[in-house]
Amino acid sequence: MAETVTVPTADGRLLACCEWGVQDGRPLFFLHGSPGSRLLRWVNGECERNGLRVITYDRPGYGRSSRRPGRRVRDAAEDVRAIAEHLEIVEFAVVGVSAGGPHALAVAAGLPDRVTRCATIVGLGPFDASDLDFFEGMLPEDAEEWRAIGSGADHDEDRAHEEMLAWVDSLRTSTDMPVRDRDMLVEAFSEALVPGAGGVFDDELALTRPWGIDLAAVVCPVTVMVAEDDADVPQAHGQWLAGHLPDARLVHVPGGHFGPRDEEEEQLLVWATRPRRELNPAGPS
Repeated sequence: MAETVTVPTADGRLLACCEWGVQDGRPLFFLHGSPGSRLLRWVNGECERNGLRVITYDRPGYGRSSRRPGRRVRDAAEDVRAIAEHLEIVEFAVVGVSAGGPHALAVAAGLPDRVTRCATIVGLGPFDASDLDFFEGMLPEDAEEWRAIGSGADHDEDRAHEEMLAWVDSLRTSTDMPVRDRDMLVEAFSEALVPGAGGVFDDELALTRPWGIDLAAVVCPVTVMVAEDDADVPQAHGQWLAGHLPDARLVHVPGGHFGPRDEEEEQLLVWATRPRRELNPAGPS
């Protein structure tokens, strides 16, 4: 297990982060989904095999990171900058999965001189985009929850926390994924929920409000990965993102929101950690 490092921010908060893979490898920030924590990672040797130094951290309100009520998606850039400077990392790639996808784009937009490449894996599109049907293809119960959040309905954090803990507990016996991946997800989700459901609610509120970023400011190459059978974040979200980013490629992979897609994600990691520009760039296919 990687050591947890606590990084102070300029406004007095604390961010908990971990490093995985090779200490002198090519740096990449991996931003978790919702729920999620610094313990969400690749566990099948992908980082070591490809010489990667992967940094993960708990977004505010998850795990051991201080909560930041009212945070916006754009604020992820400020937090990643604080961690990068603490670890003395100048340039890096950034990859976000699911709810971490918009936050990865915010980091790329907010730190254009530091982010070399960016990728989103089954990442959400903007809730307020006039030309995106946010709910099309989504599970009805998920669509109903997003509508309630977007309407400003009151939330019962204690009840939601109990329901999420029960969901995580149900994953312990799941046969839908390899045991090693399943156990890692249970560990990462359990850690995320230690302080309660605050991180999840703050994520959901941030994602249903304007992100506070200009996608045109994402000047690095971006890969947008969508899963063909994803009913949590339908393909239309990734298609919208790819169509609104200056330099993006869209990659389709089989399966649902949770994969598995080990080979495709490993290819994506290799692409993300290449130099910012190449004469003949080749992303995953």
